[in-house]
Amino acid sequence: VPIAKWSELSFGSKCSTQQKRSAKMKIRKETDYAIRAIRALAQADGSAMMSREIGEKESIPQTYILSIMCKLKNAGIASTIHKNGRRKGGYILSSDLSTVTLYDVVYLFEGDILINTCLREQDDCPNRSTCTIHKEMLKINDDLIQSMKRRSLLDILSEQFQFDTDAKADAKVQLRYHSASAY
Repeated sequence: VPIAKWSELSFGSKCSTQQKRSAKMKIRKETDYAIRAIRALAQADGSAMMSREIGEKESIPQTYILSIMCKLKNAGIASTIHKNGRRKGGYILSSDLSTVTLYDVVYLFEGDILINTCLREQDDCPNRSTCTIHKEMLKINDDLIQSMKRRSLLDILSEQFQFDTDAKADAKVQLRYHSASAY
């Protein structure tokens, strides 16, 4: 049967091509929220933000924000500063976003990125070494990872802020990390 005609075949109600399909390859909510939390800290321009403020600014439920910030802190992307006199406590960026990629954050929260189970080392498919589908999936997976590593979060966030050319250079300097020692 030609591939173009497969959609016309009737496989019964369980295999109907009319069924609604949902996306299967996606990052978890926690990972999406972590990326948004980093964005909020970058936009804070070195000012500390409480987890509640980050959650409100980026629509991140409080049930997620504390564990996300803990992981970002443990990874060295964010750090905490304590309230001292008039200085507000909270979280700040502690990494230079020009050295952090989307892949780094996704890997931190998701682990290995694999688009198919056959790409796992422990997969025991007997056809693995000769399977052309496996080889193509591996290539696609590698392309995805390389694409996520290609640009820094600083570059991505600088685009979002939509600065003109002169202001964009200034913004990159401002978006670079603000270490806790500056406080």
